[in-house]
Amino acid sequence: METRNSVISEYENNSQNRIPEVIFWTGEGQISPHLLYEFFASKGIGLYYPDEKTKKKGEPMIVKVDGNLVSEVGISYLLGLAKEHIIEVTAENGESGPILDSLHRNTSLFGDKNLKLLPPLNLKFLDDTKEAGYFFFSNGILKVTAEKITLNNYEDYDEYIWESSIIDFPFNLVNVASLINSSDFMQFLRDLTVVNEEEQSLKRLKSLSTAIGYLLHKFKDGTTNKAIILMDMFVNGLPNGGSGKTLLISAIGKIRNLAIVDGKKYDQREWFELSSVELDTGILLFDDVKKDFDFEQIFALMTTGLYRRRKYENHVFIPHEKAPKVAITTNYAINGESNSFKRRMWEFEVSSTFNADFTPRDKYSKNFFDEWNETEWNFFYNTMLRCLQLYMKEGLIEPEPINLRYTKLVNSTCEEFIEFANHHIELNTQLDKKVLYLNFIKEYPEYKYQLNQRTFTHWLRTWGAYNKYKVVEGHTGSTRYILFVSHPIT
Repeated sequence: METRNSVISEYENNSQNRIPEVIFWTGEGQISPHLLYEFFASKGIGLYYPDEKTKKKGEPMIVKVDGNLVSEVGISYLLGLAKEHIIEVTAENGESGPILDSLHRNTSLFGDKNLKLLPPLNLKFLDDTKEAGYFFFSNGILKVTAEKITLNNYEDYDEYIWESSIIDFPFNLVNVASLINSSDFMQFLRDLTVVNEEEQSLKRLKSLSTAIGYLLHKFKDGTTNKAIILMDMFVNGLPNGGSGKTLLISAIGKIRNLAIVDGKKYDQREWFELSSVELDTGILLFDDVKKDFDFEQIFALMTTGLYRRRKYENHVFIPHEKAPKVAITTNYAINGESNSFKRRMWEFEVSSTFNADFTPRDKYSKNFFDEWNETEWNFFYNTMLRCLQLYMKEGLIEPEPINLRYTKLVNSTCEEFIEFANHHIELNTQLDKKVLYLNFIKEYPEYKYQLNQRTFTHWLRTWGAYNKYKVVEGHTGSTRYILFVSHPIT
């Protein structure tokens, strides 16, 4: 996402740069701490607390304000700014040496405790509301509601804007018919949702569109705690990798800032796992999570907020209402059937149009994003904002499952067990659990040291629930049995 555009340049030319320069050293070249911090304040630098509710005990961020554009800055930026100012002011007399020496001796002025002496800034940002979403383009601010999309001037708003949220593109509104007929990205969404029946394909397209709108809408309250989970549709019992899941989330990241976490390696116990999250991050993607991903470990960050921890920086708490929404991509399915899981999951099976041997480039003869012209980019932005409108009108529509129940069965057990159960379990008959277990190990000896009796019994119950059999367990003497009643549970 480009940020150095005409909007930013205009602010840089007309903001703090015109304030008289502050000299923060004495005639002997010694740095004066309070004058140094006055200098930073003159450049619009101060402290911002993301969570006003915990301001007394929370940690601030260091930000720079230019006009009504805000960016987060670090210690290296402050050091560079001070050094640059010294060299610039002393360019004529060449007396920068002693002052720079003093700067080097006083780097403690840039330590954590001293930086907290920067002035606090009360910044009201132009945030999404329940009724409207805002997007910042080079030619104006787009306000999107359920009923209309309007392009307004930056001068019409007094609120602050994160500099990194500005999209360097002149947006032009087009009608829906043009998108349906001409937009490659609109067709790509059809590719991700197509199934054999046309009516079901249209329902799936509508459902996925609302999920895109949900992720684009940064407004959050108690009803917006769901993770958008994109998984491969199982074909012949196998996950179809390369289906376009991550490409879709990356596309959303062209409009809302995206932070990506390696889903295969994520461990909430690691302090710096979420270090890529910024305060303006709109979406947090756990990409390509493994088969046994523990979804429960991200419950807290979805409902209460998250800590962004970075080495040598303050740990910043981002509250729920400002934290990013969560997306997950996986080749499998996320385990968990309890209500606490279901309340937080929105699951979608991506169609098998694309795979490792047939990619979007093969179909469209171009790389998405890198090889788009201005017209295609404009179609893309229009498509995404229409998805937001649909979400605002109809909410997050749950998709009809295709092979999801079977996918979850495979994820909870294994392909070999399902094949064994389908062929060897006799219905309406008491079956010895231990005998079943030993027969399975005999047929699949590779599981001898991987699978115990207790887990195998749990798999039997899961298989019975999937087939909607009534599962009865008991014992006669020393034999523990399991019985699958064939008539479905209603």
